[in-house]
Amino acid sequence: MRSTARLQAQSVLTWWSHDATGYHPALGLLLENSSSRDLSGTLIRFQGRFLDLRNGYTQVAREEFDGEFHRNQQRFIKLRGPTPYELPIDKDQWPRIECKVMCRVGSVGDESTQDLVVSRIDKITMTDEEAMEKLRQDQGRRVIRAGTPNESGRRPRESRESRETKREPVKPLVATAGSLNREKNGNGKPAPVTATAQPRGGLNRLLSQGNFAGLGDDFFAFEQAFKRPRDTDARDPSWTWARFVPDADGVEIIVGSKGRTGKADIIVAVIPSFLVSQESQVVTMAQLLYKKHKTDKLRGPQMSVRYLPSGRAQVGTLSGTGCRGAIFYPRGTVGHDSNYLIQLSRLPEDLDNLLSAQTKRVPMLQVYAPFAGIDTSN
Repeated sequence: MRSTARLQAQSVLTWWSHDATGYHPALGLLLENSSSRDLSGTLIRFQGRFLDLRNGYTQVAREEFDGEFHRNQQRFIKLRGPTPYELPIDKDQWPRIECKVMCRVGSVGDESTQDLVVSRIDKITMTDEEAMEKLRQDQGRRVIRAGTPNESGRRPRESRESRETKREPVKPLVATAGSLNREKNGNGKPAPVTATAQPRGGLNRLLSQGNFAGLGDDFFAFEQAFKRPRDTDARDPSWTWARFVPDADGVEIIVGSKGRTGKADIIVAVIPSFLVSQESQVVTMAQLLYKKHKTDKLRGPQMSVRYLPSGRAQVGTLSGTGCRGAIFYPRGTVGHDSNYLIQLSRLPEDLDNLLSAQTKRVPMLQVYAPFAGIDTSN
């Protein structure tokens, strides 16, 4: 049986890549053909998964080549997240992104997928050209493989950056704002701080803010309520989409306008599950986005279950005057599956079919893919 061809990552460099749309997490690798055969002309496919450790949002970058690649030859590859970020001045507020790079050599299945490297994105901005030149000048971090000695038989000394790269992914912190003066228990001593705290108010702060935009409002109202959109998509003359990101620890509000009217005909809201302490918060969010008037309440959610090609989905249907929608409940704990998702529409078209069709061509709607039964793993 022919042995599986292997690649080895020798050096890695991470950075934030800037273009006209914003800043993208990016990673460059120096790879070596460490297999026992010449891989020239063999199709090699790479996939980089960029995970936002704050909200579980995952974006995927892909690359491939089939050129000259002899035994022990080295090559460079670059992977860049497709969705841009806006980076604040304070670097401590930058998103914490972890990237995992995998590859497949030739026509192989999932069982032959190789994990090349897992690394955090460094808090530095560069052009792609500057970054790849640094990598070529051997300024990347060496990839240390467990149990591999150096030439003198000793493990190389790890830098602080290397140790940080190897740490386990940081789980999202869940906390609540409390008094600086700790409460006292019955004997007059400070009461112990419990480990199970509620979300720190990112979602509650959003739900209680004075101005809120919703179904039927102009894009201008959304800008006033949630700042200018993180990204937009107007390639289809029949639809305009805009993704707004309020200051609420990962909440996204995606607004669709049919026919270039600038009015919100469809809303898809994404709420990370770690922000939700009570499911009534999600219903309140839906009510605010419905925004008909205070006396007209959405009816529901009426619970049901759907069995989709991508798995089981629990759904709570919503209805109101001139409005239909639903709440999709988290399906798992990783990536898009860990989110609550609200969909609302004032259009007569079937909302599930409409969103499923739009998801296949609008990148910002990929968060809806698991709930539409669309497989995006390949």
